[in-house]
Amino acid sequence: MKRLLYINLLSDQKIQQLLNHSTLQVITPTRQAARALKVPHRSLENLAQKTLTENDIRVAPILVALRFLQSAVGTVLPTSDIEGTTRALTPALQTILRAGVNLEALAAVDSTRTQQLAQVADAYTNLLRAKGMVDSASVLWQASSVVTERQSLLVYGYYQPSVDHLNFLDAIAGDGSVMVLPCADSATFKDNQTAIDWLQKQGWQIQESAEKCHTLGEQLAESFFQSASPPPACSPSVSSVECYIYPYMEAEVRGVLAQVKNLLSQGTPANEIVLVARDDAFYGATILDVANEYNLPVRALYAVPLVDTRLGAWVQLLLEVIQQKFPFESTAKLLSHPLCTGLSASVWIQARQQHPSNLWAWQNLDVNLSLLDWPPQDNRANWVERLQVILKKFDVRQRSGRWAREIVAYYKLQVGLVELSKPEEEVISREEFAQDIIGSLSLLTVPAQPGRGGVELHTPLSLFGAKFQQVFVLGVTEGILPAPVRDDPMLDFYERKQLRQHGFNLEDAAQAARRETISFYALLQTPTQQLTFSYPQLIGSQAYLPSPYLAKLGLESTAPPTRPIASLEEARRIYLRRDILLEDAVFPYAIHAWTVEKRREGAESYDEYDGVVSIPLDFKTRLFSASQLTTIGQCPFKWFADKVLRLAKLEEAEEELSPGLKGQLYHRSLELVLTKILSAADISQTGLAQLEAAFLQAEQDLQLPTISSWEAQRAEHIKILSRTWEQADFLPSNSEVVSLEKEFIGEWYGLKVTGRIDRIDRTHEGLVLLDYKTGSQKPAGIKNENGKSVVDIQMPLYTHIANTVLFPDEAIKGADYYLLTKHKRLNNKALSVEEQQQIAEKIKTHLKTGHYPVDPDVERNACRFCACDLVCRQGPRQSRKGGTV
Repeated sequence: MKRLLYINLLSDQKIQQLLNHSTLQVITPTRQAARALKVPHRSLENLAQKTLTENDIRVAPILVALRFLQSAVGTVLPTSDIEGTTRALTPALQTILRAGVNLEALAAVDSTRTQQLAQVADAYTNLLRAKGMVDSASVLWQASSVVTERQSLLVYGYYQPSVDHLNFLDAIAGDGSVMVLPCADSATFKDNQTAIDWLQKQGWQIQESAEKCHTLGEQLAESFFQSASPPPACSPSVSSVECYIYPYMEAEVRGVLAQVKNLLSQGTPANEIVLVARDDAFYGATILDVANEYNLPVRALYAVPLVDTRLGAWVQLLLEVIQQKFPFESTAKLLSHPLCTGLSASVWIQARQQHPSNLWAWQNLDVNLSLLDWPPQDNRANWVERLQVILKKFDVRQRSGRWAREIVAYYKLQVGLVELSKPEEEVISREEFAQDIIGSLSLLTVPAQPGRGGVELHTPLSLFGAKFQQVFVLGVTEGILPAPVRDDPMLDFYERKQLRQHGFNLEDAAQAARRETISFYALLQTPTQQLTFSYPQLIGSQAYLPSPYLAKLGLESTAPPTRPIASLEEARRIYLRRDILLEDAVFPYAIHAWTVEKRREGAESYDEYDGVVSIPLDFKTRLFSASQLTTIGQCPFKWFADKVLRLAKLEEAEEELSPGLKGQLYHRSLELVLTKILSAADISQTGLAQLEAAFLQAEQDLQLPTISSWEAQRAEHIKILSRTWEQADFLPSNSEVVSLEKEFIGEWYGLKVTGRIDRIDRTHEGLVLLDYKTGSQKPAGIKNENGKSVVDIQMPLYTHIANTVLFPDEAIKGADYYLLTKHKRLNNKALSVEEQQQIAEKIKTHLKTGHYPVDPDVERNACRFCACDLVCRQGPRQSRKGGTV
């Protein structure tokens, strides 16, 4: 039996001669390599799976394999975290299965960790064998043992075959088979030389082609291993090699994709251009975003778990809603997801106001979620059927069809559900089924950007044997290309070294490093015309050095060529800065927005986009509260945005005791208790029971929402009020309560005002006005001349109204704040009539001139509970306007 082994790369003519040999079946590791040879894609793995199928052996589906592995881990290892232990063991388990290690011999090694790993692997493979299945990592070994008929093969693109590849290849390759296994004169190819020696012992014959391959890749490889200068253009069709340096990662992606777009516009076919990144998932998101902006057809084929797709997120939300019995936040997210029908505007307003948190409450809003009311347990078949009914009811398949990745994810989930439904009659709990689904979402994967045609993003490993005219390699930095060699915590390189001394053929650190180098060598064989390297100086905030591979190629980095404008968005950004008009429907609006922003961020005075609208308001017809006047005095724009533009927050149900609701509860409780007493002497007769009863009545009056742990919280609030009640200064002995929650409407220096005074006491010296506060300090006032919010106008306003409207015939002794949580009375500094008149005139001026600038106090008290921060964008820019910093 004659089987040939070519240890040098073959010219296109020689490969074509071999392809014309009709008896040879072409085997390539990737679809890209098969496309280069213009043959259907078949790999050694495909052949192995076909061989197993012919022998009634199945490859275990990923979810079934996980279930059996968890069972083996639970049986062998004393662990309570079976899921975490399984996840940690999986890489090491796949390594020993792929290496074809004798598990009985491995279990005899003097290492507890290795013994446990061998025992788990043995239990796992026995469980699979009992079901007529094998793990995907051992497919080649298992197929080797059942091969009955050899085939004549042409094996191309396997530049660094592993031991299981070699074993299966030797078992199935028949007479006339040919394998191309490059082995240059370099220590890097030490493992390939070992493989060649082994194949020779199996009867393979070394064959060297008389024709030398003078491709760009061969010249680059020669430069790489000899650290020589890069090759010049060897023919008119070859443009050699370039290396560009960019300031940061997005600039690199934009620069590369602009070159790609230019090539496409010049007629280069998309399937002759390839993007390469050692970490394609890391670069993928940025590449896809920029490609979408550039309107470039780019396909990214790296695997994304279903949990990271829109579909996966929706299914996770669905399970959360089912398990937690329809909580408001999760249910609202589920119903507003892009894969769902959503809530109408009117229902959404009601939902925010009511915060439904159970099935009955949602149904009261005409939102029928009865399909999500699952029983505590059922069999697997019924669980899957329930989920399928929900997917159909919400029309998830059709909605997923708007995105290529999502529809692929939908059908991948369907395949997973078939596996999860077995065994059909096994009864499991709702929580167990949900956990199975969540595990499936993490294990099942889809391509990041599937589809057909377009420019593809690949790793060097996925391009073995492929050919493209134009190859762009991104991220050629130290630490990314080559990828650092990483240890497996369960089977580290020290452990592997010990096992190799016992005859176990496991990859060590040196082999891993050589594997990275050979993958780069294979990458050098990919371009037929142009190879372009690039890298960023910064990725995030981390500085990077160029890859040492560039120095071995003798390449020096240069600044990239001037990049053409590749999208309308880029054109808008550039033309805006150059004051050049662009024929684009969006551009006039962009110019307007740009002009507004330049002025807002510049030193020019405030304009209408900062609240200076110059539209007068008739202050004589408006009714102001003390808090409104305080707001104007702290930041005019805050009042303008709330009361004129009406940019207040949407009404939202309370799910916890907010400061505002707490204040109302305290006020109402004290009002109910104080109604029954007249003086301090009556306080001792009012016991804790009456205070508790008043507090409970206040809860009913305010229709307090359901609050978690409220029983314990209520006791604490009553305790605070009872301590306040006991303070001598809360209701002094020489005082009697005259009025509670006294409402008023009056005039304060030309402004119509309204409000409510919490309490009015009568003493021998006159009336005392009291305002309750639940905070820990005196409330902020309006700004003084230094921009600090320390000038209180609430109590002076109350005093003025008491003197002029409520009690014109009685003297006002004082107006104080009482901090209920601190049990402390604060005497308030009175303002003179002249000071009050000046404040009122300033407020009237704001309204008469339409002048409401973004000018908060220096300590930003006005900003703490303001909902308009995205509109005003207060900050350092105020200092440029001459406002408060």
